[in-house]
Amino acid sequence: MLRQTGSLIESPSYYGHLTGLENLRVVQRLRGLPDRNVEEALRIVRLEKHRDKKAEACSLGMKQRLGIAMALLAFPRLLILDEPTNGLDPAGMEEIRELIKTLPGRYGMTVLLSSHLLAEIEQIATSVGIINEGRMVFQGSLDSLRSRSRGEIRFHTGDNAAAERLLAVHGYRPALSGGRLVFGPLADREVAEINRLLVARDIPVTRIEEHRRSLEDIFLELTGRERSL
Repeated sequence: MLRQTGSLIESPSYYGHLTGLENLRVVQRLRGLPDRNVEEALRIVRLEKHRDKKAEACSLGMKQRLGIAMALLAFPRLLILDEPTNGLDPAGMEEIRELIKTLPGRYGMTVLLSSHLLAEIEQIATSVGIINEGRMVFQGSLDSLRSRSRGEIRFHTGDNAAAERLLAVHGYRPALSGGRLVFGPLADREVAEINRLLVARDIPVTRIEEHRRSLEDIFLELTGRERSL
């Protein structure tokens, strides 16, 4: 299985005095790989034009791409990437993110990505696992994790007291919080009905919002942690 696995753990290991191409040649010889793998890896990470640049002179983003090229040089079935966007600026993060997203579809490899940046995971992953103190507390699709984020519907009105009385007659009992009426999850038709009832009684509706918990909120709930100041 190890021969079918590639990995990049946090930051790439390379010889700074060698070029990107020479670094890949080192891995190629150690693993007995054909020349075509080197050329294809350079193409995948878009380093063909920088193949002769010394690694120590490369930007952080280019070094990360070189590390990924070295990890996928044998075109493994499993590619393990640990914090692949660590230390990169927003442009570099987007570049690496888009690269990672292409690998499963184009090359049939499974990418196991470890990161504490939940926004990054949300933009890349299709399946997620959350580990807390060595125990898997969630494993499933990203959609199933998002489904735990039960949305609130918030109505801002010109007269909350009158709105509460009216809606109670029709079976709606929102909470009053922060100067707005807060409902639990509602179907679209219920939102439309509440809006119609209020407008029909000349109670101004100034804003309707849907608020969902972030993945960070869900993560904190699953791991039993609290936000720190």
